[in-house]
Amino acid sequence: LLAPIVSLSPVYSIFIITLIISAIMIFVNKKTLWSKEAKEIQAKMKESQKYKDDILKAQKKGEKKKVEELTKKSLEIQSTYMSQYMKYSLRPMLVSIILAIVLLPWLNETYKNAIVIIIPKVIPLIGGLQLSWLWWYIICSLILSIVGKKLFEGT
Repeated sequence: LLAPIVSLSPVYSIFIITLIISAIMIFVNKKTLWSKEAKEIQAKMKESQKYKDDILKAQKKGEKKKVEELTKKSLEIQSTYMSQYMKYSLRPMLVSIILAIVLLPWLNETYKNAIVIIIPKVIPLIGGLQLSWLWWYIICSLILSIVGKKLFEGT
C-alpha cells in the first residue's frame, strides 16, 4: 500500500507518511476534541475556575463554611464535566496509539540503519549531526501538528 511512497527518498517518504498520520489525527481531533460540544464542556469546566477565586477570597476572610461550600460546588462541576470531556479525548488517544503500534515498527524495519538527513555544519552546536528516521519523523510530526492545529482548530 505504501510502496510508491517508500520508493522515494527517505526524507520525502517519511515526510509524506507523517503528513498522512497528521491528517488522520487532525480529522479525528476536529470531529471530537475541537467539536462544538467538547468546547462547550471545556467552557463549563473553566466556570469552576471562578469558584477558585471566590474560595481564595473566602479563605482570606476566614469564612470556613463558605470555603467548604464553594469547594464542594467546584469539585462537582469539575467531576461532572471532566468525565464528559474524557469521552471526547479518548478517541484521538486510541487512534494515535493504534497508528503508533502499526506504523512505528514498520518504519523502524524499513529505515533501520538509514541516515535520513544531515544537519548543515553552518548551524552552531548541532551542525553535522546525522539524524535517523525517528528524529526526522519527530521533527516532521511536531511541525505538521502545530501547523495543522493552527489551520484547522478554529474551523
